[in-house]
Amino acid sequence: MLNLRVIPLLLPTLAWVLGLAAARVDGVSWQLDLLLLGVLLVVWAMRWHRLFCLWAILGLLWGGAWLLNDARQVFYDASWVGHKLVLQADIESVRLSPNATRLRLKHIQRDDGASLAGKIDVYVWHAKQLPQVGQRVRLTVKLRAPENRQNPGGFDYQGYCFDRHIALIGSVRGAIEMMNYKTGWLNDWRFKIRAVLPKDAAQRGVLQALLLAERDTIPISIQEAFAATGAAHLLAISGLHVGMVAAWGAMLCWWFITRREAWIVRFPVRHCSLAVGVLCAIAYATLAGWPLPTQRAALMLAAAALAWWLRARYQPVNTLLLALMLILLWDAAAVLSISLWLSFVASLALLLFAHRIEHNGQPKTNQFWRYLKSLMLVSVIAGLATLPLIADVFGRLPVWSLPANLMLVPLYGGWVLPWALLGEILALLHCQSLAEICMSFSGYGIDMGNAVLMHMHTWVGGNLWLPDIPLVWGIFYALGMLFAALLWFRKRKRIATLLISGTLLLYGYGVVGEYAPTTSRFIAWDVGQGAAASLIQVLPDKSAHVLVVDVPGRKYSRFNGGTTVASGLRALGLTHIDVLMLSHAQSDHAGGAPRLLDSLRGVSELWLADVPANHKYDVMQEVVRRVEDNGGLVRWLKQGDVLLMGQVKVHVLWPPQGYAPDNDNNTSLVCTLEMADGKRILLSGDMEASVEKSLLREAGLQPQTLMLMPHHGSRTSSMVSLVHRVQPSIVIAQTGKNNHFGFPKDDVVQRYRDVGSDVWNTANGAVVWSLADGKVSQFNPLLKRKRDAALQWVDLFL
Repeated sequence: MLNLRVIPLLLPTLAWVLGLAAARVDGVSWQLDLLLLGVLLVVWAMRWHRLFCLWAILGLLWGGAWLLNDARQVFYDASWVGHKLVLQADIESVRLSPNATRLRLKHIQRDDGASLAGKIDVYVWHAKQLPQVGQRVRLTVKLRAPENRQNPGGFDYQGYCFDRHIALIGSVRGAIEMMNYKTGWLNDWRFKIRAVLPKDAAQRGVLQALLLAERDTIPISIQEAFAATGAAHLLAISGLHVGMVAAWGAMLCWWFITRREAWIVRFPVRHCSLAVGVLCAIAYATLAGWPLPTQRAALMLAAAALAWWLRARYQPVNTLLLALMLILLWDAAAVLSISLWLSFVASLALLLFAHRIEHNGQPKTNQFWRYLKSLMLVSVIAGLATLPLIADVFGRLPVWSLPANLMLVPLYGGWVLPWALLGEILALLHCQSLAEICMSFSGYGIDMGNAVLMHMHTWVGGNLWLPDIPLVWGIFYALGMLFAALLWFRKRKRIATLLISGTLLLYGYGVVGEYAPTTSRFIAWDVGQGAAASLIQVLPDKSAHVLVVDVPGRKYSRFNGGTTVASGLRALGLTHIDVLMLSHAQSDHAGGAPRLLDSLRGVSELWLADVPANHKYDVMQEVVRRVEDNGGLVRWLKQGDVLLMGQVKVHVLWPPQGYAPDNDNNTSLVCTLEMADGKRILLSGDMEASVEKSLLREAGLQPQTLMLMPHHGSRTSSMVSLVHRVQPSIVIAQTGKNNHFGFPKDDVVQRYRDVGSDVWNTANGAVVWSLADGKVSQFNPLLKRKRDAALQWVDLFL
């Protein structure tokens, strides 16, 4: 039985968290919040569970106040969007990527004197000179509101911006004028640290992540290996890193004081070591720039230190709960942060089992074995506690997490981080040569760890993507582990071990398997200004056959149309692709294919037009190689080919083999998908008028049930004669919201409406056509009603 007298903060913390969550979650409306507040006040007045009700009321009120404050920060009027603006701002952060540089601006003021309370993210393309963090700049920008991609499994980008007070996003037009060149002592120190980092991309990227909280320069392949093996936490400054730094500081202080007997007698060695460790952690976090995860980790560390200090008088869990309450008081939006809950759950599990780890029954003489066993127990406990959160949020089952962490945590804690910290200190002391040597030693350890993870990444289960996990499996896992923990505490370790093993096996079996949708459907995805679509056939054996047509994306981008489509398929219960068809060699149709391959379990067949442009395109060369290396089949298609795909017959209408026009749009793979019940889908790529004329002469085009509008609705395509020939019942324009091309053009849309077509646009969300009943719907589930209501209140009163 749980003794609440021993853990008096448990119920207040639970009530505080529930109140904050109710105030922040979009699934709980404002009206329901007010009703809940009224009920709590009545219960409190009737003296029932008054302490719990009081903290729940405080949580609701504080969460609501923070929501309104966030809305005030991101509020703007219409004069800020849709046209060029000249403004001055301070640079808060600079994020580098292969394609562009993102500047986060704060303290923003327009030339006409108007100011913005929140922040702005602007992107710079091909800049000759970039500003530094802390500088004030004058620049010309064109801004717009953050928008979500409305797809199954979509990322809530608007919510991300709202919680970080990012009011607008946009791009820089022209040169950036530096208003001052003073960046402050902290940014000067960070610049000195960057100057001594190794040139090797992998080493430099990891060290920037460890020392400066800058993860954007880590190669994608390295990030993927860390994520797939459950070691991604090593790349983000978290409680582990802050704790490692504190431990090194404490050990060095302890070693120094114990060199002289008089100091041992005079000073409280443990308390001094603890204080020095905390100070070292604070210095480390300061140089890292105090990003939000580091702030939370520092508070957790302070709580752990206080818990150890007061361990004779209070349960350590109380101090951890107090730290959680303080973190949420400081940042109420963190109640929905996965990083906070991963850190908290791991810390709670370790605290609960700390006594078992300390007193493991091993002789004190065998220190190495005790350390190794403790490390294994820590890794196992933290891994078991956070497994369902990691699997649900990141969509992967880290099968090899335990061996990966057993090798890399000691490597990073005992070699990589100490050498990096020493190099950091030497860089600040102007000992550049010695600092570079230390960084190179640290880089050797990074290379060793990367080699291990890249190898594990190729093992069976080393990159195991999961479909969307039903809630029932998370509840099952939590109950199984809870009962196992209770048995363990009651000394019934064998039964507890069997229960843990059984829970893991059943959970793994339950979450790994695919589950097909109940009906066949065609989806045109919302991927911005690009094209991506999928045909999902539900076969008689209840399995799913998946066709993906095009995936856009910029080269070297980590998140693009490929990851969007993969997330959408996983949200529908699917982790494979039977056929990937890339229409032609342009980034807005094929550039996201490598990331699509990275984000699912595999592609059985790749279909490409057999034309020179496709053979030369580096993205298609990479995709061909990867599909073949994984045992897939590559088909080079030409005009006149007929293929059977599941229960669908595919007719290739264009292009002829070896076709090499001046315009690559006209090499687009144009196909008709013919269903068993006679429905037809026309896939048109970016074909233009010359191809349309050829098809009208040669292809014997028939009326279509659904058609993808050629070339996103450009005037170069969709000739009147073509539209009248195919007369699609449904036509879908694949465009980005407010795209600068103005696609789809109004007159082009009108041509289709003139023949009775129902016109849809992916700019407003993914378009879903059910093959069973023929109904079309627009996917728009990413709720933001509460945020919108908060903005309306701010607009009304401020």
